[in-house]
Amino acid sequence: MNNETIRQNLIKKRNSYLSTLESNSNLDNLLKTVFQNLKEFNFEDYKKKLEIEVLQNLKDWWSNPEKGIKKEEELHAILFEYDYFFQKNVEATAYGIGEWKDFQVKVDQFDMGFDYDFTTEFYACPGIGLRFFDSLESLHHENLPKKYTNDHINFDELKDGDIIEMEEFNDIELVEGYDELIELHKCEGMIAIHDVLVKIDKNRGFESLNYKDNFMFIIDEHDSGEVYPLLLKKN
Repeated sequence: MNNETIRQNLIKKRNSYLSTLESNSNLDNLLKTVFQNLKEFNFEDYKKKLEIEVLQNLKDWWSNPEKGIKKEEELHAILFEYDYFFQKNVEATAYGIGEWKDFQVKVDQFDMGFDYDFTTEFYACPGIGLRFFDSLESLHHENLPKKYTNDHINFDELKDGDIIEMEEFNDIELVEGYDELIELHKCEGMIAIHDVLVKIDKNRGFESLNYKDNFMFIIDEHDSGEVYPLLLKKN
């Protein structure tokens, strides 16, 4: 039931962002293009490749004593952590979480705190590709059309007391729908990852891991404070 709840929570968030974007008849053209690119992303192909990637890294890294992994160390979780995502071929690095003082089972977004430790050598290991972020490359500041930049403002010439009116700023992050579009990418991607992890688990693919009861796969953006559960696995 908990894995079903995880998926339903992600779908609820996804549908909310999707509804907001689709109901915006004046959605900015650049955001509209990125939105369409996400709709056209081949998630079925992504999931097939992700399954292969997870199983390969599970064998080669996450449970491999030759990489320094100690079989006797129990895992509370495997964390996938990614960084800047306004580019193609984003990767999430894998970390094995051992000791975790305030561990609690979660089925929705949470703050994992800082009172946890990584297991031996299960640190910054190969993780998973997040190609569903690819369409966000056009929102990278270097790729933005001039209308979305503030190049017309010479900040070096501003004097103390000078006032810049808000309408002078053309920050893409202030455009209506921007935040929802970013979050939609995340939710669509996490749903796909969840589906792959559930499939592997149903085939007993994670039995080589020394997992504690209520072990979780989790994912977050570095330093964001936003951690999402992807899979809950009972012993």
